[in-house]
Amino acid sequence: MRTFITSFFMAAVCAVMLSAAQPAFAASYGVVNIQRIMQESKAATSVRNQLQAKQKAFQADLDAKQKALVAEDQQLAAQRSKLSKEAFEQKVKAFQTKAGNTQKEIQNKKAALDKAFAEALTKIQEKVGAITAEVAKAKGMNMVIAASQVVWGDASLDVTGEVLKKLDAVLPSVSVNVR
Repeated sequence: MRTFITSFFMAAVCAVMLSAAQPAFAASYGVVNIQRIMQESKAATSVRNQLQAKQKAFQADLDAKQKALVAEDQQLAAQRSKLSKEAFEQKVKAFQTKAGNTQKEIQNKKAALDKAFAEALTKIQEKVGAITAEVAKAKGMNMVIAASQVVWGDASLDVTGEVLKKLDAVLPSVSVNVR
């Protein structure tokens, strides 16, 4: 009988403990549309505009260099019959070196432009993360999920508009610094 009472008492204590064990907090989630922010924010728009201007200047420089190389190649072809074989080969080698150096310069400029663009976007994304955390804390949210990862969610969970508004206020533009 004593064993029965002890077992019954232990079962009762376990039942009370299990029923009292509840989550430490209720989960509250939010959703943010990063793509929309990167499309509509003032900072992202300024980055795109700067990138387009820099690409246009880059293309103009590229076109001018290509035009100069084509003209030099034509001059070289015209001189072929007037120069000795050795002199012509020397000029061809010099032209090839110049063309190769121009190609490397173009590749370096393109890489610098790509790097500057990526750095500007990273700056925006970091600020979006910080603002999203602020908004989540203010709304008592435990987690904010990217909208691209959500199959369905109530519209009231979307904090994109608020994040976008705050981002535009604190980061209206980002400089694209090509080095």
